[in-house]
Order: sequence, then structure tokens, then C-alpha cells
Amino acid sequence: MTQPDIFDDEAPWAEWLPELRLLLESYSAVNREEAYTDTDEAPSKAMRSYLRMATYYPGRAFRVSREILDVLKYGLDEADVASNLASMPPMIIPPGRTREDCLIAMLPHLAAFTERGEVAEPAVPETSWEWCERLPNLNNLLGGYFHQDAELPTDALLDEYMAAGAGGPEHEVAATAKEIGELLEICPAEECVEEAVEGLACSLMPPDGQTYTQWMEHMAERLNNHLKEVNYQPPVGLNPAYPPHDKRAAIHQ
Repeated sequence: MTQPDIFDDEAPWAEWLPELRLLLESYSAVNREEAYTDTDEAPSKAMRSYLRMATYYPGRAFRVSREILDVLKYGLDEADVASNLASMPPMIIPPGRTREDCLIAMLPHLAAFTERGEVAEPAVPETSWEWCERLPNLNNLLGGYFHQDAELPTDALLDEYMAAGAGGPEHEVAATAKEIGELLEICPAEECVEEAVEGLACSLMPPDGQTYTQWMEHMAERLNNHLKEVNYQPPVGLNPAYPPHDKRAAIHQ
């Protein structure tokens, strides 16, 4: 599984405020001037990103609302609350506001999202956090293999990635190939593809003579050819390339 199942309260790593952590990660991915700028009239960029991703997880917005209310009830300086918040991205708040103000300002947008059926207006991801959440398996490939210390050419890096899945998580290879197709659908313009690839934690540039689009197309072709060679069959039941509560787990490629 490429992402933790935050709804598994029995997991050894389960924490008290898992969804609030993800929400604060969304806010930490925007420029300081744009963070924690939610108003009654409009959500901030970070909130928009979070809500778009919440469409994949039924109940996510309700859960984080409950966690925020718990934090506000006990107080941000209470020992357990403060200890949990200390391990999360810090809240860098605008002048004249408190952390409590910023958390309270999030609640109406979370409630409205839940009340309208957990639907968000589709849009191109606006932050690196959203790109990585939107295409988690592709993020694992690009961030894990195409990092700044990588010295091998593209095909060799792909071979390493696919070898890691041999006899095991071929479903992740299949999900990555599918997510490349989704990326190219989201981004018809080359500039958008470049921004997305960088947002997905890729530190390398395309080989000479290739655009970012062509580079992604080449990767998808290599991954799909590999899946044909190993006679890949989609998993029965939920797809373990995504957490069980993610709607994408029920969609097989």
C-alpha cells in the first residue's frame, strides 16, 4: 500500500490526530503569505487542495472537523495537544490572528463540503502536496528513483523500480502507469506537465531531445510493456495500491 490507512485506529502506528496532520501538511505546502487565509466567503488555496483530495476519502472532512473541535476543546497548550502539534508542520499564522482563529476559520468550509455530498470543484492541483496525494504511486516512482543523486538513465531507473515489484506489488506498477495517463489528461500544456513532475518530487530533467510530456509517455510505455510481459492481472477485490478507504482502491486498471 502506497499510503497509510489513516482510518485504521488499530494500526501500531495509529495516532490521535492523523487527519489534522494531513490538513496541516496541505497548509505547509503553500507560500507563507497564502497559508491560513480562509475567510467566511472563500477557502484558502490549501483548503481547496485538501477538499479536492477529501473527495477520494468518504468521511475525511468530517473526521478532521472532529479532530479540530477536540483540539479547541482541550486547548492548544494542553500537554497532549501540544505534544501532537509539535510533531506536525508548524502553523505559521498571519499577523493579528491566533492559531485558534485559523482552525475555527477552517470549520465552515469543511462542514459545507460534507453537507453538499463531499464534492469539490475539479481543478488542476495547486500545490506539491496535492500533486503527491493526487498521484501517490507516480510520486513514489519519481521521488524514490528520480532523485538528485540518481546517476542511471531513465530506462535503468525504471528497471530498478520494476524489479522491486517483481513477484510482489505489480499493482503499484500498474497504478503508476495509469497515473501517468491521468497526469497527461490533467495537464494538456507542457508547462503544466513540467510543474507537475517537479511537484511530484522528481529532481531530474528529461533526457536530451525529450519534452516532459514525451518523457512521461516513454515511462508509461515501459511500465505497460512490463505488465504485458509478466501477464499482469488486476487484483481481486480492493486494489492494494491505494488505502482501503480510498475510492480509487475499488477501481482496477
